[in-house]
Amino acid sequence: MHLYVMRHGPAEDRAPSGRDADRRLTPEGRERVQRVANELRRVRGGAPLARVLASPLARARETAAIAAPICGAPEVELADELALDAGLPLALVAALARGGADALLVGHQPNVEHLVRTLIDPPGRGATGLLLSSFTTALIVALEPEPTPQSQGRWRVERILDPRALA
Repeated sequence: MHLYVMRHGPAEDRAPSGRDADRRLTPEGRERVQRVANELRRVRGGAPLARVLASPLARARETAAIAAPICGAPEVELADELALDAGLPLALVAALARGGADALLVGHQPNVEHLVRTLIDPPGRGATGLLLSSFTTALIVALEPEPTPQSQGRWRVERILDPRALA
C-alpha cells in the first residue's frame, strides 16, 4: 500500500467571496497540479489509484479533481478530516492502511507536513532525518508502511515529487 500526501496547488490570494475556503487554483496552479499528477502516474507505471480524498476547501477539491482522472481514480471523495482546521487525520490514514489500497490525500499546509512528519517519526521515536525544505504547493510525498511488525504503524518516505524539480 502506498499513501500519497499532497498539498493543494497554488491558489488565488483572495476569493471573490472573501472567504478563504472559496479560494480557487490559479491557472499556473492548475498547470502545476497537472504536471505533478502526470509524474505520479509515470512513477506508478500507469497503475490507477484506488482512492483520492480531498479537503472540502475549493483549492483542494480542484487539485484532487485534476489529479484523479490523470491517476486513474474513479472519483474524488471529500474528507472533512483533511480540512484546514481539522486535526491530524490519523484515524483516516489507519483506515486506509487497513483497506490496503493506494490512496492520495489532498490537504493544506501545515497539516500535510505535520501528518507526514508524524507518520514517519511518531512521538517517542528518534528523528528520521527527513528534510523537507518546503512543503510547497502541489508537492507530493509518497509513503509506504515500514515492513517490519515492530514498526507499529510507522511509515517511510519512498519519494518526494517536487513540482519545482519538474519544471
